[in-house]
Amino acid sequence: MRKIYKYLLIILLIVLQSTLFKFIDIFGVKPDAVFILVMSFSLLNGAWEAIYLSLFAGLIQDILFNNALGVTTFSLLIVSYITGLLSKSIFRESSFVAFVFIFLGTLLYNLIAMFSMVLMKYQFNFVKDFMDIAMIQAVYNSMIVVFVYKYVVSFNKYVNENKVSFFRKSKF
Repeated sequence: MRKIYKYLLIILLIVLQSTLFKFIDIFGVKPDAVFILVMSFSLLNGAWEAIYLSLFAGLIQDILFNNALGVTTFSLLIVSYITGLLSKSIFRESSFVAFVFIFLGTLLYNLIAMFSMVLMKYQFNFVKDFMDIAMIQAVYNSMIVVFVYKYVVSFNKYVNENKVSFFRKSKF
């Protein structure tokens, strides 16, 4: 039941990202709070949670904001799944680990999204936009995760502990 809190938090961040976060941009690039949250949960809980959360968050963002349905979903799904797979062999609750994963994940996420746009014949300067948007957003997201990751870890512990089961465990 508590897992629904993650989905509600994603919806709240999508609303905040589309309204309030527009005013805190740096060099025209705003933070991607939904990406940070999904990547953090992927890092903490593994690949299966990455699939569920990235599909949910990506589809909502694609439906609400993008002309090309699936670009955000596909990019977020690939990056968070890779993060979930790699998270098995690392210390998951470290802010430094989150910093590195968010930085590299943001670069890969933007690279996949831009490559998808090239395949759909969008016209833009790939190298210039990657350097002007993806690099700045990678630094921006990484700096944010340093400050919020400990709260995400606490929230994740709260949601995952005290699970209510429908079947009682027997003493035998």
